[in-house]
Amino acid sequence: MNNLDQSPGSGESQIGLTERSFKVYKRRWFLLSTLCVLNISNAMIWLTFGPVAYKASEFYKTNLDTINWLSVVFMITGIPCGICATWLIDTIGLRFSIILSAWLNCIGCVIRVISAIDGILPSAMIPLVFVGQVIAAFAQPFMLFAPTKLAALWFKEDQRAVANMLATIANPLGIMLAGITSPVLAKTKDDILYMLCIQCIPAGVATLMATFGWWSSAPPTPPSSSAQTESEPFRQGMKALFKNFRYLLLAWTVGAGIALFSVLTTLLSQILCPWGYTDSYVGLICVSTMIGAGFVGSGIAGVIVDKTKRFIEVTKVGFTLGVSALIVFGIFHNHVNESALIASMCGLFGFFGIPVYPVGNELAVETTYPVGEATSSGVVFMSGQLQGIVLVLVLQSIGTTIPVNERNNSKCTSDNLGDIPVLDMSVPVYVMLGYAGLVAIVYVVFFRTPYKRLNAETGD
Repeated sequence: MNNLDQSPGSGESQIGLTERSFKVYKRRWFLLSTLCVLNISNAMIWLTFGPVAYKASEFYKTNLDTINWLSVVFMITGIPCGICATWLIDTIGLRFSIILSAWLNCIGCVIRVISAIDGILPSAMIPLVFVGQVIAAFAQPFMLFAPTKLAALWFKEDQRAVANMLATIANPLGIMLAGITSPVLAKTKDDILYMLCIQCIPAGVATLMATFGWWSSAPPTPPSSSAQTESEPFRQGMKALFKNFRYLLLAWTVGAGIALFSVLTTLLSQILCPWGYTDSYVGLICVSTMIGAGFVGSGIAGVIVDKTKRFIEVTKVGFTLGVSALIVFGIFHNHVNESALIASMCGLFGFFGIPVYPVGNELAVETTYPVGEATSSGVVFMSGQLQGIVLVLVLQSIGTTIPVNERNNSKCTSDNLGDIPVLDMSVPVYVMLGYAGLVAIVYVVFFRTPYKRLNAETGD
């Protein structure tokens, strides 16, 4: 470890506990920043094509379902890669895992650019863009499972929830940036290459930060008593998770929240464009409002949880009000001239719903301690990816085609659609609302758990 980490002038705080002092180091904020940039970049890659789905389908000369699969592959690879990521993070350590994920993310981004370069054989364009997406998707579980581990190893107990929140909310922040930049950069199908090049910049910055700035997996001195406790071995921890009914309920319900967010951000442009709402409105207004409000809500929730330790109460309030906003959105999504109401509901869904994920990750650790942090939060995420795959595939399959002579309000593309169908997604939206309501009711009514990590730290 670099001597700066151990010198009195490095900005460390010392907390006298028992006969040994626990310490926190200034460098933890750089590590947190690196993880945030990685999550932002990877999320931009994930949802690049969602806000411009119709333009992308024209550019790559393919159908809309194929473009949707560019997002779905992230969900599919998240399951097998998630198992590998949980093992690597909890067994090998954060440093190797983060550097590996940074390079995978950057390589995937570059391959996507190659797929759009003039002169590439048309038959190679789709395979190349999918290869790039899949390689970047391999990186996602490492970035999304790392926040709880980073918070546990580098931050003291009254900063863990905020640190976890900042690293986790960076993922939806990247989705927001994709929602803003994709429609702005790709005004027509001919701008797809330019869009992909610009969105490579964060990937390159994150790779440099991780490669040259992440020197070790853990600090020389732990920040809390739980940080110095050895986690259960990976296999033993996985067995413990699947024997823990409270955790399984949490993994399903919080995972469903992740899935609903993923589905909404993936399909939002397709849901709204038949009713007169443009790509720019969806990306710049709806998605930005959702993520921006989610960032604010997550900050408030993180502070509340750090001060009060009321993980369960915060997540139950978030679930209830977030799903309520989603229901109102679903009722009015196919009404024309309801821009303000729809954007407001997206904002409320983000403000109350998005914080459920980072706080839910901390709650997963509390429910399963001393199982490794990446393992407990990783299974929640994999549950969300699995549910997201099923929802996207089911919802897009039950949309109904709107005949050409009835597309009076359609804003699905600024170019000629040709043979690409415009879908009425009303029935899929109602199905999504029914599932969201069921999950919220089950979680609010049935979920309870002791806080095992906090009890261990306080000796209760």
